[in-house]
Amino acid sequence: MKTIALVAFDQFTDIDLFLMWDILGRNTEDWHVRILGSSPVVTSAHGLPVSVHGPLCEANSADAVVFVSGKEGIPAALAAADFLPSFQLDARRQRIGSICAGAFILERLGLLTDRRATTHPDARSGLLALGIEPVDQPLVCQGNIATAGGCLAALYLVGWLVESWFDVDKRRATLLPVLPAGQQAFFERLIDLSLSQGKLAPKCIHAVSQGA
Repeated sequence: MKTIALVAFDQFTDIDLFLMWDILGRNTEDWHVRILGSSPVVTSAHGLPVSVHGPLCEANSADAVVFVSGKEGIPAALAAADFLPSFQLDARRQRIGSICAGAFILERLGLLTDRRATTHPDARSGLLALGIEPVDQPLVCQGNIATAGGCLAALYLVGWLVESWFDVDKRRATLLPVLPAGQQAFFERLIDLSLSQGKLAPKCIHAVSQGA
């Protein structure tokens, strides 16, 4: 049984947490999902209180750790004295991901070793200021690290996580229940493309874009 930690904090973006929680929570046989925070209750950007399942330090023993986003929540979390010191993550044994501005947490934890990531379009200039190349695509992967840009890119982040552990069939079965009626085939192709693009090296992406 795999363990997945979704890391939240006050002023987190609602859909980031709830979409991944819903998709991953439908499977209780292959993995177990827990929401972690620095306080017993975290409040979303829209004012919804959420009781967490455990403290931030539990992320260190999880098989996968995903950081959600928050326009105001991310800066506040990074400024909190007890937030970053709670993590001792290991990309050699853990899958680690982020959605939108969660990429700033990965950068502060020293996990963006190839200095490339994606995030919400409004936050790209912030990444660039840190010396990170802000890639204009929904998913960017490097080994066991993945960043996703745009709230709905959580589909791709979850897909990457599941496929990296199991296979394409498991990934498709995991995402199928949330795809729009009558558009499953369209979304399957889009997800396939986005995951393939996310795994390509920069020079390969350039070659593909040039039609090589």
